[in-house]
Amino acid sequence: MLEFGFLDIAIVVVFLFFSIFSSYFLTRKKQKTLKEHFQSTGKLSWFISGTGMVATTFAADTPLAVTELVYESGIAGNWVWWYGAIGSIITVYIFAPLWKRTGVTTDVAFIHLRYSGIGADILRIARSVYLGLFLNVLIMAWVNLAIFKIISVLFPAISAEWFVSALFFLAFLYTSLMGLSGISYADTFQFFFAMLGCIALAIVVLQVPEVGGIAGIKEKIAASKLSFIPNFSPTGQEKGMPFGDFLVLVLVVWWASWYPGAEPGGGGYIAQRILAAKDERSSTLATLWFTIAHYFIRPWPWILVALASLILFPALAKADRGKSYIMTLQYNSYPGINGILLATFIAAYLSTIATHLNWGASYLVNDLYKPYLVKEKDDRHYLNISVVCQLVMMLFSLLCTFYLLDSISGVWKFLISGSAGVGFILLARWFYWRINAWAEIAAFILPLCFYAIGVYVFSWKSGSYQIILFCTFLTVFATLCISFFTQPTQREVLSNFYKQVKPPGLLWQSWAKRNNVPNITSPDFLSKSLGLSALGIVLVISGLFMLGYLIFAEWQAFAISAGLFVLSAGLTYKFFPAKKD
Repeated sequence: MLEFGFLDIAIVVVFLFFSIFSSYFLTRKKQKTLKEHFQSTGKLSWFISGTGMVATTFAADTPLAVTELVYESGIAGNWVWWYGAIGSIITVYIFAPLWKRTGVTTDVAFIHLRYSGIGADILRIARSVYLGLFLNVLIMAWVNLAIFKIISVLFPAISAEWFVSALFFLAFLYTSLMGLSGISYADTFQFFFAMLGCIALAIVVLQVPEVGGIAGIKEKIAASKLSFIPNFSPTGQEKGMPFGDFLVLVLVVWWASWYPGAEPGGGGYIAQRILAAKDERSSTLATLWFTIAHYFIRPWPWILVALASLILFPALAKADRGKSYIMTLQYNSYPGINGILLATFIAAYLSTIATHLNWGASYLVNDLYKPYLVKEKDDRHYLNISVVCQLVMMLFSLLCTFYLLDSISGVWKFLISGSAGVGFILLARWFYWRINAWAEIAAFILPLCFYAIGVYVFSWKSGSYQIILFCTFLTVFATLCISFFTQPTQREVLSNFYKQVKPPGLLWQSWAKRNNVPNITSPDFLSKSLGLSALGIVLVISGLFMLGYLIFAEWQAFAISAGLFVLSAGLTYKFFPAKKD
């Protein structure tokens, strides 16, 4: 058990005060409406909105997961999530402005803006329950499991169940009181505090004599584990990544699979924060800041601690490798660092849980209870129901954590494989008018069926490239067939959607011409957005590599990546969408 002195405890107390009470005082006078509670009335700055996105994706398990990846495959093992930068950048320039134009309260409410008929009702009800309750509870349970394991290592003598339950109840209290505005301000403080904590731990661990700083890491760890590019042809005991797996990640998974925080075309709490930004340009800036912070600023402190763990704990069992991130604290001799790291994990936990409680309740209230169960009540009634929904989600997720869930990695592998193909419809609905509600319903059901066939008939492993490709292309084919053999969305609904959102592409322009609807789509929106997306991918990947090469003093590689970063950043600044009057 680590020792926690007065300074450590004081740091945790001060962190909790500024994290929660300062946010409450900043937002307590705001009008309590549903739109304020779930969307901040669409008035957040790009910085607060974007930082909220990145804080939510910084869960308590994230540094531990990165540590496991580095143990298994070195630095390049992180490509199993770095690939998401492709879809995230495309969301920045294409989908963030489109989402903001919709004006909806939640991304599930988008269904009735885009589709019509009983299929739209079925889809909205099903998605509000599936995403808001089932999947949201599962995600929160895996976040609970991560903090449970962390507390078990830090404080083996106390009940981790009670500690996690108390933290969850704290998140529940301030989420129900503050709404998205307060959560967003709390997220901003929590993110920067957590990053400072991770940087502090990296500095402390690098100074351990057994590690010997960056020079010691380069001397004591195999060069293959320090490579930023996956090893496609491993030899001996080396663990690499088959080239086929890498291609599936960068060419298929980013657009095919649904994953929280990396939804194709934006969605979930990413769409929620996009909608909360004050205008189109702010939504674009928010998503760009999220992508930059998420993919090339955050990883390096975690990676450095993970590499040090390889030296300090070389013979750990596979199940314990993630815990080594916390175990490095036993080498800490600086007062206050233990408290900073504990507060860091609490910050990561609270920011994720708070957003998921608010996000899940937004679906259950705005897209299920209000339109279908109890209509035409005042906002106070629906806000009270929101509190009840959050309480129910809290209880169910704790039960799943303590009695059902025992594997964090199993959850994300299931999400990637069991949703392969969904992303195609989530993208296509913006560009092709013929996509209808029945196709989207099928897109959420069929991958699960194909996943079961792949696992139980062909014996493919969850998360393998075979099962991802199998689910993806069968789902795409089936959903396109369903679109063509079922009734299209009503013309009036499509017309209203077209006029409000101005979706890009030749297919919509052709539809507008056939239906005598004036063409209002910007002719260069798509081409300019794709160009900026290409620049953005170079910006993020070169920035990621630039920081890494700087840390490891690889000056020639640093100069090349820095040149690409500066060039792409300059061109992005030049062509970035101008502010509208």
